[in-house]
Amino acid sequence: MLDKSIPYKNIIMRMPSDQVSSLAAPVLPAGFRFRLYQDGDAAHWARIETSVLEFHDEAAASHYFLRDYLPFSDDLKRRCVFVVDQDNRPVATATAWYARSELGYQASLHWVAVMPAYQGLGLGKAVVQQALSLFPALDPGEDVWLHTQTWSHVAVRLYFKLGFRILKTGRTAVVTDGGGVKISANDYAEAIEVLRPVLEPDLLSDLVASAQ
Repeated sequence: MLDKSIPYKNIIMRMPSDQVSSLAAPVLPAGFRFRLYQDGDAAHWARIETSVLEFHDEAAASHYFLRDYLPFSDDLKRRCVFVVDQDNRPVATATAWYARSELGYQASLHWVAVMPAYQGLGLGKAVVQQALSLFPALDPGEDVWLHTQTWSHVAVRLYFKLGFRILKTGRTAVVTDGGGVKISANDYAEAIEVLRPVLEPDLLSDLVASAQ
């Protein structure tokens, strides 16, 4: 769930390719399993992302998905991961995505979300690990980039523990409108100050000390 009680600032993180290749295999609780995107999953994606406040409503989420993801349906079937429950209902998602831009080719982790009712079960860590496990075959030798934000400070803890490091100056690109590219901002200094009251002092110190 996004914490919109604090200012929004962009955070850029990256994991080296050798660490991506050596990550531990994900473990799901009993009754859950992974599956990749299937035709018709746009509504499930929109429901999950809206539940964590990424969008105002499912219509806005569906519009985004249909505009920026669905033109690449073949890639979705290889790169978009869901966790489904005992009723085969998707409840978490993450995507092993990519972009080509003036920044070069970037493999990137996109749109990580777990429905609130299923948070605290380890699904977030598992779905991130599962998405990351796709990169060595899909984008061999590529570091994995991640655009996140201060509102996702709970997820920042997870990303850091898995091996992502905050970048002081790096930026990421996102493919939009079925082919256009948006370059993200990097608000490193401002983001650290926003995170200071909401992160444990030792964790914040480690984030700063390891920033690249």
